[in-house]
Amino acid sequence: MNRIGTYQLFVMVIMFHIGSTPLFQLGSKAKQDSWLAVLLGAAAGLLVMVVFVMLQQRKPDASLVGLMQLAVGRWAAAAIGLLYAVYFAYQSMRNVRDFGELTSLSLLQNHPKWLIMAVILLIAWYTVVNGNEAFFRTTQLLFIVMLASYCSLAILIVSNRLSRLSMLRPVMEEGPMPVVHAALPDIFSFPFTQGVIFLVFWKYVANWKAVRRASYWGYIASALFIVFMNAMSMTVLGPLAATSSLPFLEVVQLVQVGNFIERLDVVVTLLMFIGLYVKLTAFYLAAVLVLREIVRVRTKWTASILGGIIYAASFAERNNTIHLWLGLGISLKLSLVMQVAIPTVLLVLALLRLQGAERPAGAQTAAERSGG
Repeated sequence: MNRIGTYQLFVMVIMFHIGSTPLFQLGSKAKQDSWLAVLLGAAAGLLVMVVFVMLQQRKPDASLVGLMQLAVGRWAAAAIGLLYAVYFAYQSMRNVRDFGELTSLSLLQNHPKWLIMAVILLIAWYTVVNGNEAFFRTTQLLFIVMLASYCSLAILIVSNRLSRLSMLRPVMEEGPMPVVHAALPDIFSFPFTQGVIFLVFWKYVANWKAVRRASYWGYIASALFIVFMNAMSMTVLGPLAATSSLPFLEVVQLVQVGNFIERLDVVVTLLMFIGLYVKLTAFYLAAVLVLREIVRVRTKWTASILGGIIYAASFAERNNTIHLWLGLGISLKLSLVMQVAIPTVLLVLALLRLQGAERPAGAQTAAERSGG
């Protein structure tokens, strides 16, 4: 079994939740309060992360399918597990399509989209067939690159005096409801409850006792980072951040350092590559692990067949408008079933079963005492 270290888990939680999120302007419906909407969505998402951890605590060495078996039995667990495999594969497909669309928009305008998506999916396939340990180690290295890049860009933005805190005022000019509506359910659903994926990976962590601490602190660190980046884009672009497809890219394009550093688009593109690669590979790997456990097929075959399906499905949406409409509308709402509703029900059922198992033992002990 491929084992995962505590620090690797901490890094993966950060990298997965961040993804390419800082490049966009979440909560733009709340205008200058978008950062508050992100903060609210993150706070609500933390409660769901607690649910995930509590569910895994029922049996720390169990997989997602194994946890389902504890709650609903073998056959129902297999059926729900297949739903999760489809859900993870769908999310991976969306990230493959995002990669193709954003790359052709920002960097490789003259290259065919199908080729760009094929290349990133082949890289993800190679990672998946090498196992979760290889993926987590790769992400650990990419974390250093991502952290250094974002920190450098933030310093350059501040040193260029592009940020104006006045863009964040007045706070809650129209009351709290625009913030609530922007946060729930959209930001709550993406990215802050997608951590359901860690129910697939937690069983591989070498030290279970450290899982809760690494997961919570990783989540909090990523949430605060996303809030900070959201606020930074708003302080530079103001209302224009809501209308831009890649607001952080526009922010970076304004940076100038002397006469030798002006075009930093390549750094933003690198961050986009890293974020989308981590996210699509994590979903791809999760789908393979769940499917492999249910159908009992070797990882390489499962990854190859599923990879072909993901690639073909990435062309199902005719254009980027439909892709965004589905992703930012219907998909966000339906994802809450997989990310919040089912895990919560599974936890309740698991707790009820645990209480049911303890009662007969308690009753037997009481009977023995009275008999004695």
